[in-house]
Amino acid sequence: MLGKTVYAAVDIATAIIESLAWTARTTMPCSCCDLFGEAADSMSPESLVAFADAYAMAKMMDESDPEMVSAEFARWWWKSLMANTVALVEDAALLASHKSPGRAQSLIVLALEELAKARWLYEEAEHQWTAPLGVYGLEPRPAGDVFVPDGLLSARRPHAEKLQVAEQFASGLAGFWSLERRMEYYERPDLETFMATAKQRNLDKQAGFYVDRRGDKITTPLAIPAGDVETAIRHTAKVIQMHLIEDHTRQQDASDLSLIDSVEELHWAVMPYSDPEIFADFIDRMSPEETE
Repeated sequence: MLGKTVYAAVDIATAIIESLAWTARTTMPCSCCDLFGEAADSMSPESLVAFADAYAMAKMMDESDPEMVSAEFARWWWKSLMANTVALVEDAALLASHKSPGRAQSLIVLALEELAKARWLYEEAEHQWTAPLGVYGLEPRPAGDVFVPDGLLSARRPHAEKLQVAEQFASGLAGFWSLERRMEYYERPDLETFMATAKQRNLDKQAGFYVDRRGDKITTPLAIPAGDVETAIRHTAKVIQMHLIEDHTRQQDASDLSLIDSVEELHWAVMPYSDPEIFADFIDRMSPEETE
């Protein structure tokens, strides 16, 4: 027989389910919400106890302290995200050069999603990463722990949300390079401004992988034009380079230059795609002169 404690748990679980049923009926205009109302009658006492335990665990996790990692771990994490972002651009360029612009388009969108994750982490961690450098007239101090941003917790964020973040950051590109437009870099539009663009980017990603039918129309990745993808590759690479330059600029006035944690290899890796003319000119000038 079930003890008093178990019966109390059953009562609690029943009340929870009935509350969910009432909420569903008043907020969800669909017949499936009636399933909540039937649950209290159809579930066994043991199942109700399990439901109560699961609900309590979820509530406890939701109310638990935010997750934190060391500044060193966060830096490793950010570098890994940025390295993968750059690698996705490299792979996209390779696919585009081998007459596969559709797949290349999808990889570019994936690169933007990874960039958004890197940006989330950077915004949380940059203060702690900067603390030991002694910049801005501040005394150096050891880096503290870093909060894991909501976007990087174990639950996956919607693709559109990541793409909104990436597009918002990309909107500052012109202002980053132009003094006349500098405020566009510092004062970017709200995230909601990029909702439609983010949704389109997500559709672009799917279009690069799948054949779809809409009425009497068939769309295929094999029909995606190469020119548009080449432009997207260069634009995305420039946005990535902007973030890498931000990280370098943050550290350049360090009181002890040995503390600078450079990602110079990523600058060089992305430059052929962000600034191909500059890169080609540099390689040409650094190459040994041909002897006659």
